[in-house]
Amino acid sequence: MFRAASRRTSAHVAKLLQPQPKSLARSIYINRTARPTLQPQINNCKPLASPYISGTRHLTIMQKISRKYREASKGIWRKNPILMPLAIFSVVGGAFIFAYISYVELTRVGPQYHKFPPPVADALRTAVYYTEIDLNPAKAMKAYREALHIALEMGIHPYSDEILGIKLQVAMMLEKAGLVKPAIDVLERTKNETLAWVEEITAGNAAAAAEKVKQAQTQVQKTPVNVQVGTEAIQETEEDLKAMAQYEARQRDRALKKVVGIAMKLGELYSSEYIQDEKKAEAAQVAAVEICLKEMHRRQRLGLPVGSSSSGEGPDGEAWLNLTEIATALAELAATYTAKERYELAMPLYMRALDLIRAAEGTSISCKQVVLLNDVATALVGQVQLPPKTQPQQPVTAEQTVEAAQKWAQKAIEVAAHIQPPIRDEECDITCVVATYNLGELAELQKKPDVAKQRYTEAKALADGIGYEEGSVMAKEALKRLGKK
Repeated sequence: MFRAASRRTSAHVAKLLQPQPKSLARSIYINRTARPTLQPQINNCKPLASPYISGTRHLTIMQKISRKYREASKGIWRKNPILMPLAIFSVVGGAFIFAYISYVELTRVGPQYHKFPPPVADALRTAVYYTEIDLNPAKAMKAYREALHIALEMGIHPYSDEILGIKLQVAMMLEKAGLVKPAIDVLERTKNETLAWVEEITAGNAAAAAEKVKQAQTQVQKTPVNVQVGTEAIQETEEDLKAMAQYEARQRDRALKKVVGIAMKLGELYSSEYIQDEKKAEAAQVAAVEICLKEMHRRQRLGLPVGSSSSGEGPDGEAWLNLTEIATALAELAATYTAKERYELAMPLYMRALDLIRAAEGTSISCKQVVLLNDVATALVGQVQLPPKTQPQQPVTAEQTVEAAQKWAQKAIEVAAHIQPPIRDEECDITCVVATYNLGELAELQKKPDVAKQRYTEAKALADGIGYEEGSVMAKEALKRLGKK
């Protein structure tokens, strides 16, 4: 047994000692305990010959600049961690500021001067700078005078919107500088000159029209029968005359509109703390109202719209005052009379202003009607509270006046309740507080303390709700007054 095993072992050893044939294939040494590795091969081939470069490569200017920029930018953020962000922020901010200035110049500043020739616009820019930016009345006045002189030399109408606008800007500059008296002088002179020109044009247009009709009739009578008249020439002449008449009417309406505004501004300046001349303030407001009423009567007589221009312009560019503006002039004069306890003069003005506002708004009711309704009630309340000796003789009794005032105040509250935002504003809310307070005073006059207390309480609650401190204080004082009785 052991002998057979020995023979098998000897045969196996002899087999192992025999030479093995070499493999021509690429061999990989595999180690079971390590990762397989690729045995390196020796390449006996000759290396490839590199191509011959005949010349040196030249860089372009942009490539040189780009290379220098890359070299300079290396480490710039690391070397300048603070200055670099500030520099970028400054450049971007400057670009945005420049864009904003350009936008304002094109959309806001430029349109203000597009009606003026370039020389006039340049002078006005200087004047506006010394008015709005660096207030200097002397330099601003010099620039405004230069602008007026250039404009008149270039043939701009002396009573056009442009010329009158410059004069009004002069008055505004003087008022802004605290020179109220010189501002009043400028406005008074401008108003008188413009009003004289308007009256002259109004009278001259009628006379000129009558003269043209007479000349045309005479010319027709003298014209021979066999003379041929060019129809096209006649039509062109008629169109030119019509255009000229429309231009004159438009200029007249615009100038008269400016006169009304100047008169109302004069009333404001005369009643300011700088002048405190209530008599002249009232006279200026009366003049504004008289001009409005006189022009309204003229338009009604000629069959023209009361609240639009004679030239037939649309509502976006009316030359004459619209109905709302006329009502504003009437209401301001009525408020002046109310402050002076001249209620008999204020009442007709309030009523007329309310009629004009209703005609202007139609079904689109605004807070203006609410304010005027309450103003009428306030005037009636004040009229009842006057001493018996100072009350004017009236065909109605005090009780009837109180009842009428209650109806007007209640009407104001009812109209305000139907007005919704965004049309409803703070003016409506304050008016409701005042109307409720007026109802309390009227109930107090009627010897109804419980109703008066209820109204005063409602007025105080409304005033507190909208932050109207003056109304809250008045209602609180009224409640204290009732408590003492």
